[in-house]
Amino acid sequence: MYDWTVLNQTVSETLAGDAVGAPLFVRWTAAAALSTPELKPLLAEMSAYAESWLSARPRRIYATGSSDAGHLSLALEYANGQSALLAISLAHDHPSMNLVILGARGAIYQTGSQVTARAGSLAGGADEKRQHAAVSSTSQMVAVIDKSLFSKQPVSLSPSGDQP
Repeated sequence: MYDWTVLNQTVSETLAGDAVGAPLFVRWTAAAALSTPELKPLLAEMSAYAESWLSARPRRIYATGSSDAGHLSLALEYANGQSALLAISLAHDHPSMNLVILGARGAIYQTGSQVTARAGSLAGGADEKRQHAAVSSTSQMVAVIDKSLFSKQPVSLSPSGDQP
């Protein structure tokens, strides 16, 4: 797994500063996976970050792409009208990412080639309860992604983020 802690901290601090206003849309693309089994968990992790930045739970998701092809995308729709478009692909020795968050009064733009770090290489001391919740949320989102990919249809979620 990878950890985008620094990116999350930077975005969260910028959003808290209120110069951007209420976030309305997230578009985040990343070439970060080292192997195809990492694609779905990384996409689910990206979804959790988008959820925290938008301060909302998704109500519908639609997944496209193929792990075998090395690329997955996820469109998320939120009950309050916000949306996100996330995409993950294999890094092929050149990790990169592009993040755009559009707010009511401004935007955040973040790009870079050094976007990921192995979670195990980060300093210890992380809150275990929060880590467990993130892992649980990631595994639930992977199941929703699988369902959408299999059915080739959007999947509606309950207000708590689970499948109805």
